[in-house]
Amino acid sequence: EASINVWSDTQQYVSRGFLYPFLHSLSSTADPAPEGYSVKEAQRLLAQYQQADIPQDQRVSVISVMLEAFSDFSQYDAIQFKRDVYQTWHQLQSEGYSGQLVTNIFAGGTVDTERSYLTGFPSLGSFRTASWAYPRYFADQGYTVEGAHPSYEWFYNRVNINRNLGFENYYFMENYFGTLTDEEVATDDIFFPQLRKLYEENAQTGKPYFNFSVTYQNHGPYDDSVNAYGRQYATAPGLSQTGKNILNNYLGGVEDTLEHLGDFVDSFRESDQPVILVFFGDHKPWLGDDSYVYSQLGIDLLGDTEKDFYDYYTTPFVIWANDAAQKTLGKDFSGESEPISPCFLMNKVFEQAGWQGPAYLQSTGSLMQTLPVVQSTGRRVENGALVTAVSPEAEEKM
Repeated sequence: EASINVWSDTQQYVSRGFLYPFLHSLSSTADPAPEGYSVKEAQRLLAQYQQADIPQDQRVSVISVMLEAFSDFSQYDAIQFKRDVYQTWHQLQSEGYSGQLVTNIFAGGTVDTERSYLTGFPSLGSFRTASWAYPRYFADQGYTVEGAHPSYEWFYNRVNINRNLGFENYYFMENYFGTLTDEEVATDDIFFPQLRKLYEENAQTGKPYFNFSVTYQNHGPYDDSVNAYGRQYATAPGLSQTGKNILNNYLGGVEDTLEHLGDFVDSFRESDQPVILVFFGDHKPWLGDDSYVYSQLGIDLLGDTEKDFYDYYTTPFVIWANDAAQKTLGKDFSGESEPISPCFLMNKVFEQAGWQGPAYLQSTGSLMQTLPVVQSTGRRVENGALVTAVSPEAEEKM
């Protein structure tokens, strides 16, 4: 037990021999088809759309970064900020196209948001074999396709599944970051400069670049016994000392992340190479057992109102393009999105870029116009309202 990592499925299975893991895994050996699924009908529906290439003169680089447990707590009036933690984020929002993702997860399950973005699928399979995903489309368009995550390659089996989703290269602690950190997980002061370095190395090839990467910094839990940063970022009436420690340790990590993210963005501002940057959070952060810090802040995650639902599931996103990309594409990348599911975020990237894209993206774009939120609890957003039952027309489209 002492020699295995409890978070590694593979090591857990190996430690228990063959029989138990084999029996335990039987239920996930294949992905069952949805109820009522018809191959012919799926082909007929998809045939209504024709895949469109990205025009040769518009193949700008796209770098997406999913930020671990990133959420904008400045939206809550109960929190009294002593420092402008989110200044960089708010500036990016004002310069780009921004909105809220309505995720399927809370405080964990990172890959649900990640793989929904990469595939456009509202519900996910196992991806045990080569599967269609947006990275494959970009590769077909002549892009270099790679990404990075500064933690272990076996987390969520990314080392195999990312390959199955079409990534040529993916850089983990084991094959890249470990040499920079003495085999420790890399924090954002290392992560963002290395991401820039990977971009620069690809620029030498003359190929456009698609990169999807995932940070690790700010992963919970957050220390409740001490303020690790030694400064007060925020407080709130009724917040206990342990609650203050958790909140300030979370916000200290966020401020540090945004400092390095800001430097990363600034490195592209004056570049004559066109680049689109996409940033988004995967889920709300864990803030204490039974979400007690949220409770002390007056945020009711267990309530049944529409506000409670959005407080539980939303994370922010921004799509930003440098001047060179805006000029190349003839688009200004501005405005605010309605709340959307992560499976529609790539639709928004293509929409902002003015690209028509693959047939599957076109078909889901049509669905997004009707149901921009398709959530795992069965809740939907139709005509701006959060509902549990949609119109027959929307149900048919879904």
